[in-house]
Amino acid sequence: MKILLVNPGTEYKPRFRTYAVFPNGLLYMASVLEGAGHEVKVFDNVVSELTPPDYARDFAPDIVGFSVLTGPCIGNALIQSKEFKALLPGVKVVWGNVHATCTTEQTLKEEAIDFVVRGDGEYTLLELVNRLEKGDGDYAGILGLAWKDKDGRITINQPRPFIHNLDELPDPAWHLIDVPKYWDITLNTSRGCPFKCSFCYNIPFHQGHRADLSVERIVSQIEHLQKNYRVKFIRFFEDNFTFNRKRMREFCRTIIERRIKIKWDTESRADMSEEDVALMAKAGCTSVGIGVETGSKRMLEYLNKGIDLDEMGHTFWRFVRHGIMPRLYIMLAVPGETPADFKETQDMLRKMEDPPFMYMRFVPYPGTPLYEELVENKRIKQPESLEEWAKFSIYFATRGNLSELSDEQITQALSHWAHTYASRRVMFTLRHNPRYLLGAVKNPSEFFKALGSLIKNSLPVAFNKNTNIKPLVLEAVPNRMSGKQEPRLISNYD
Repeated sequence: MKILLVNPGTEYKPRFRTYAVFPNGLLYMASVLEGAGHEVKVFDNVVSELTPPDYARDFAPDIVGFSVLTGPCIGNALIQSKEFKALLPGVKVVWGNVHATCTTEQTLKEEAIDFVVRGDGEYTLLELVNRLEKGDGDYAGILGLAWKDKDGRITINQPRPFIHNLDELPDPAWHLIDVPKYWDITLNTSRGCPFKCSFCYNIPFHQGHRADLSVERIVSQIEHLQKNYRVKFIRFFEDNFTFNRKRMREFCRTIIERRIKIKWDTESRADMSEEDVALMAKAGCTSVGIGVETGSKRMLEYLNKGIDLDEMGHTFWRFVRHGIMPRLYIMLAVPGETPADFKETQDMLRKMEDPPFMYMRFVPYPGTPLYEELVENKRIKQPESLEEWAKFSIYFATRGNLSELSDEQITQALSHWAHTYASRRVMFTLRHNPRYLLGAVKNPSEFFKALGSLIKNSLPVAFNKNTNIKPLVLEAVPNRMSGKQEPRLISNYD
């Protein structure tokens, strides 16, 4: 069968291309499907200039699968689902990933969506595709699948066990994407996080499960990317690359012993030892992202971070001492956050000598403990449809405020951050790691590319004029080949 896998992005017709990383989840599913003899293409809205009519005309997929996170991409995924249905009568539309898993029944109420793949999607989607190819309409035995019958009745099957050994999966189907179009070359080498931060999607989605790719497979993938795409820098784009310390140390030692020339970036929890940080630096780690969220002890406890301010501070300076540039993620407008809490965050940043950081507005994610608390206390109203979810996500990403901070305080903080981000990063690097900056200056195009990607990635929604989810309008037009009247989407996003 022909399968089109779609990364919907945040806009229907974006004005500019934002920070782009490999759609690793889709690439893993594509490789599994190809291995079973199916024909697959990947439509990544973030980098592609093509449109649904292009794929309908030139590929005519039997199945279109969308990877949907909670956020503005819901609106785009819904629009394109309806568009593919209009362009290709009989096409089956499948949604998967976090949002579809956490809001399965609501997702399937949409007429344009036929199936939901819940949790790890590779084997569930493969089994569904095989059944559809055979014309077998019995979906009841497919673990991890949710579906509806011809009368619209929804069935949610038993869950599929998580994949425990990621090495059983083939390498991602990198040949299906245009690698040079991506800002960063990214690998995903683990799934899940066992920590229980009250705002994090991992609690309802991965449910405490954690799985890792082996060191040998990680190194093999790096070597493949180096050989075929001349890769010099890789970002491990996953929740917490450093959680499995045994694997992380083995990886670093392997890179060192084999003298593999690669620089890399990752996300890390703020609880790293001096020895581990030194090993990471020696193995080529140049930067890390750390989710500190807040400088308030009270808010750390409320968010159930399971870490204290002293340990965060020690880990931060360990990275700095060993020449690894830390970037901090700070949550803003968190429910219950007071001006005193906000001041404590600013005090923490001053103690860290004004490091690079990124503000990220609090967005309630479905199924998380904090979301359920807010619903129960009537602080938020649950969205009743996918269109409402898109608007809900955009609202909280751009204007929502459940904290005790004034809107003016938040606006001023974001404005100051946006205007000083570049200078803060340069000044911090000059003070603590001038060799890092010198290396960047020697390759200015890469330096400004990386800087621009971070800035654009931080505020993609704020500069997005197309974030209102508007109704679709269809008109009947004659098919040039058959002469028959067929529906065509009229986009009102111009």
